Amino acid sequence: MEKLIKVSQERNKRLNKIEKLKQEHTPQEAWEKLEYYAEHGFSSIPEHDLSYFLKCFGIFYRPATPERFMIRVRIPGGKLSYEQAKKLGEVAKEYGNDYIDLTTRMQVELRYLKIEDIPTVLKELESVGITTFQTGVDNFRNIVQDPLDGVAFDNVIPTWEILLEMQEIFLKKDEWICKLPRKFNIGISGSFSNRCNVYGHDACFVLAEKDGMYGFNVYLGGKVGAVARPAGIFLLGDEVPLFFRALAKIFKKYGFKDSRNKNRLKYLIDAVGMEEIIDAVKNEANRDFEEAGKTLTDLEGGEKTGRVQLKDSTFAMHMVVPSGIFSGTDMIEVAEASREYGSGDIRLTVTQNLYILEVKRENIEKLLSLPIYQKYKNISSPYFNDVIACAGTEHCPFGVIPNKPDAIEVSDYLTKNYPVDPSDAKVRMYWSACQKGCGIHGNGDIGFVGVKFKKDGETVVGVDMYYGGTMRGQQEEGKLLIKSIPLKEVKYYIEELIKEYLRLKEPKESFELFYKRVLSKISKQAVAFIIKFNNLSKKKTQFPHLEITETLLNKSSEEEEIFTLGFQLYKKLTGKNPYTRPNILEIYDEPMPEKPSRLNQDIQKELDNIILKMIHKDPEKRYKVFTEIEKDLGI
Repeated sequence: MEKLIKVSQERNKRLNKIEKLKQEHTPQEAWEKLEYYAEHGFSSIPEHDLSYFLKCFGIFYRPATPERFMIRVRIPGGKLSYEQAKKLGEVAKEYGNDYIDLTTRMQVELRYLKIEDIPTVLKELESVGITTFQTGVDNFRNIVQDPLDGVAFDNVIPTWEILLEMQEIFLKKDEWICKLPRKFNIGISGSFSNRCNVYGHDACFVLAEKDGMYGFNVYLGGKVGAVARPAGIFLLGDEVPLFFRALAKIFKKYGFKDSRNKNRLKYLIDAVGMEEIIDAVKNEANRDFEEAGKTLTDLEGGEKTGRVQLKDSTFAMHMVVPSGIFSGTDMIEVAEASREYGSGDIRLTVTQNLYILEVKRENIEKLLSLPIYQKYKNISSPYFNDVIACAGTEHCPFGVIPNKPDAIEVSDYLTKNYPVDPSDAKVRMYWSACQKGCGIHGNGDIGFVGVKFKKDGETVVGVDMYYGGTMRGQQEEGKLLIKSIPLKEVKYYIEELIKEYLRLKEPKESFELFYKRVLSKISKQAVAFIIKFNNLSKKKTQFPHLEITETLLNKSSEEEEIFTLGFQLYKKLTGKNPYTRPNILEIYDEPMPEKPSRLNQDIQKELDNIILKMIHKDPEKRYKVFTEIEKDLGI
């Protein structure tokens, strides 16, 4: 542990302003004054409590709605009983403008709350066994699990009791409330299907098998835009809380307290290495844990059909809540429907949707006919079923774009223009309203993050577009594909990717697998160029559209990709090949082709020189990188 101690001491010589604030005040002081604040009003709250310490208890001031608060409610594993769901709905209706957000950590957020009502709201929630404690800032956040834990056919190890044991270690314990260097997310899944983004957390416990025993492989260091890495450890179910407690103590003691931007567990691992962290955990736990087994959670999650048959032959009925925008009235109606036609249990998902559990076959049609189910029925669109969007400008002071409405608009556009059976396709579009990345855009098949940029001398809002993210635990994250897309044009960019996906996909192939099979074999510069060029073609109708072809795959350089696409453009315009051989290395003895406009009078001559430069036989006169072409085209 010498390296861990040394690096930690070096990084913690200078504390960030939050750590200094923690030395001056405590969360307990804020909690004890909550009734006072409620009695004396918003102006009685000091800045340090308003900006930090109340967040320790899930109470967030939102300047976008002056003197109103959001509270984040901890829903362990996304499990809600009838009584809990109904109470949430009633509280939202009475105190929070009837508004509810479903979040990517299987939680609920209530908004528009007055400070004078918050103590009453918290008591109401506690009366049905749910709390807001430690749902913000430097705490262990809500633990997620498979939403169909314990009931799905592919659930091997039910994890609910393990989750509660881990939660018992820290929840409402003064020694843990806001005592971490930074927030800490936890995920656990005992199922084959990855229905809870299980590889995207600081600590991940993932179904595995070793020597005929089922347990969990450990992955550590996940965060927004970074998938957790294998820790090389296999745990039986009863060892998970022991390992977690030891890991928690190590992170609390040695985690970095200098830069707020680089003090998640990932950065500690990056600095000292995974082996050093695991040795420290073993020492703290006084246990030499087994080496990793074979990870089994690899199947894709998400919902395609709207219903999932469970072990007892009942069904989990999926409801799609676009961007998680919900209401208290809706929650009450869902609760009543779940009690009348199911078991009364509701499960929230990391995709901001929900399930009604244990619906008997004879009750399915009755449930489907309810207005609330029709409002949120599983949409026949892969663009809605797995979309995620964080709060955005309406509710978050950091938001750059509205976000939730943008996600819905794009999904609606794709649904109308590129319909496809969701049982045959899957597209995960994740939207973050700003660089903080609460919409986990880096994990999406296609991700968006809100940005501001200059266009024609004016500041405009839009997105940076990512692609190629994964939830499969293979240490990949989405790549930045195109920067600075104006918000109103986003749907026209993404549709170019969707068109290629639908044109080239294999039966029932998800976008994630399509990326691995096709898109990963082309440079991101080439993919971006195809998208940008095709968008230009929509404005200049004489321009042809580029496509991904077999000859484009696995080229060794941008220059070869450029030549291949130039070859394609020439042939599309003229009906002829520019050379007899479509290989950049074999054209040295062939004559230069004629200008396309000599063969096709419809083409704008501005493309002539660009195409010829893409396929020029002289390497010195040929484009080397795509940015050169984009500059000449003005895209």
